[in-house]
Amino acid sequence: MVTVYVASSHPYSGKTLTCIVLGTRWQRQGRRVGYLKPLGLMPVTVEGNVTDEDACFVARQLGLEAPPSRLCPVVLDRSSCHMDFQDARQRVQDAYTAAALDKDLMLVNGIGDVLSRGSMIGLNGVAVAEMLKAKVLLVARCDSFLDADEILAAGRALGDRVVGVVLNRVPDRHRDEIEELVIPCLEARNLTVLGMMPDDPILHSVSVQELAEATAGEILCGAEAAGELVESFVVGAMGVESALRYFRKTPRKCVITGGDRSDIQLAALETPTQCLILTGGLRPSHTVIARAEQQNTPLLLVGEDTLTVVGIIEEMLGKLRVREQKKVDHALKQFEQHVDLARLEALLGIA
Repeated sequence: MVTVYVASSHPYSGKTLTCIVLGTRWQRQGRRVGYLKPLGLMPVTVEGNVTDEDACFVARQLGLEAPPSRLCPVVLDRSSCHMDFQDARQRVQDAYTAAALDKDLMLVNGIGDVLSRGSMIGLNGVAVAEMLKAKVLLVARCDSFLDADEILAAGRALGDRVVGVVLNRVPDRHRDEIEELVIPCLEARNLTVLGMMPDDPILHSVSVQELAEATAGEILCGAEAAGELVESFVVGAMGVESALRYFRKTPRKCVITGGDRSDIQLAALETPTQCLILTGGLRPSHTVIARAEQQNTPLLLVGEDTLTVVGIIEEMLGKLRVREQKKVDHALKQFEQHVDLARLEALLGIA
């Protein structure tokens, strides 16, 4: 059996999505795939047990029937500062042994920065990879030559366990810099770069339903379209003519504006708009609601002011997680196009 630890040098680099993509690919090849997230940070109670939200999502995507407590044996919280190292290691080892039973491949989902997160219980990424005798795939966000520092530091700490690196969320404007500087730098220091994933607006989009949950918004209409994805955000605080010109240039958007700005709301509804967030707790006019219902465009009524809502959304986007099947399907295609998965499998010895 081969164990693959998916790690990163920076939080929110795409580890969970990578686990879903690889697990799905290998299952389609007829392989028996197991999954484990040793440490979690997003507690959720399932069947009376505290586990990690992302771990449950990955298990559902891969059709695994593991008990929730086994998917993520240690969820970090304030009490973790005093957790016994041996107890933490034993929990992880026991969960791994159970998850790996009768499997061809084990995917182990890292958390945060491979060098630091989990250190309070003696289980940072380096320690976990060593304990589970795992091969490591590094997934690293990369939009500057300076990112080579963090990637190389992680690579040195993990040593020969690293089989390769996937550079993720590479902006088009920095692609040449990454190709000409970062990739040669990494490979000159014995890190194999398996591909570059572009900074994809679909993968970093958010559903209308997620926006409603994050802002505690009431969906006034268009609830059937709550699963649609939003790729960009516009604050409607300008004049109608300026707003209309800008709205026309921005597809798949969410417009955030005051609930009393009927002019801006109607202008947004004249262009491709995924939803409107109406701030200040002010209900829109009947005309706006009727137009939105006609187009099946969700209207979210939020009590907070516009500036506060923008801050909530910015924080949410910085920690965005995969939750929609549309994203998963798109990610599979993107990985197959931009990452040398056959080479990865050869390096893992499963080709």
